[in-house]
Amino acid sequence: MVKHKYLRKFASVLLAMVLIVILSGCSQKKQETKYYDKEFISALEKGLEARWKLTDAVEVQDITKSDYQAFIKAELDKIEDFSSKKYKSTFLQENAIAYINSLKKQKAALKYYNDSDFQDKWDKAYNARNAILVKIDKKYPLKVDSKYKSYILELRRSGSETNKDNAQTTALNNLLKSVKFKKGTDDGSGYYEYTATVKNNTGYNIKSFSGIVKLKDKSDVTTDTQYVNAENWNKNEKVILKFTTDKSFKTYELTKDYVTFE
Repeated sequence: MVKHKYLRKFASVLLAMVLIVILSGCSQKKQETKYYDKEFISALEKGLEARWKLTDAVEVQDITKSDYQAFIKAELDKIEDFSSKKYKSTFLQENAIAYINSLKKQKAALKYYNDSDFQDKWDKAYNARNAILVKIDKKYPLKVDSKYKSYILELRRSGSETNKDNAQTTALNNLLKSVKFKKGTDDGSGYYEYTATVKNNTGYNIKSFSGIVKLKDKSDVTTDTQYVNAENWNKNEKVILKFTTDKSFKTYELTKDYVTFE
């Protein structure tokens, strides 16, 4: 009897342990993180098709503010909720949120619909949206209905061009921030020549460059504006940028006036 009693206790303990293991396994399954990478890509594809269906139904010259609003809404309705979802890919999460925000910026641009510079604001937001879309498409090739294939190809082209332009602009701005002008001697007329030897480290050949140098006093007031230029400035090549002034200044700011890349 005593032996049976201990056996029953052992069986009870064993059963309890088995149940704990089973319940623990179920709990772990319930706690598994749900990722929405595939769902977002699918929703993105559907949103694009919904937008293109609307754009196909109206002639470009007849597009109204309400049409623009409808285009954006068609996409946002499909993907807006994904801004708060979890993604396995950090890249996709960042760009999904960036893309959703780019659509909202397009929507914000519509506040200026009746302004003369509306088209510039719209195009800027539209190009930014395309650039993000191309980044996503490059890593997760988008699949749409065959009748929209040409639309994807055009987005890839324009988005890639925007990304290239952005890269060139960023590289040039970084270069201009590094430029240091040195003061020369007085030529006897009260004018001084300032020069800077600058290496083109942008990674691009610059066909033509014109820069604006704003000279500022200690109160940050512009006392003079000068221009510097360079032609056929190939990557890794050094050129001398120079200007002459008789004005006193404490600081200066060099920015792009005009540039063309090869």
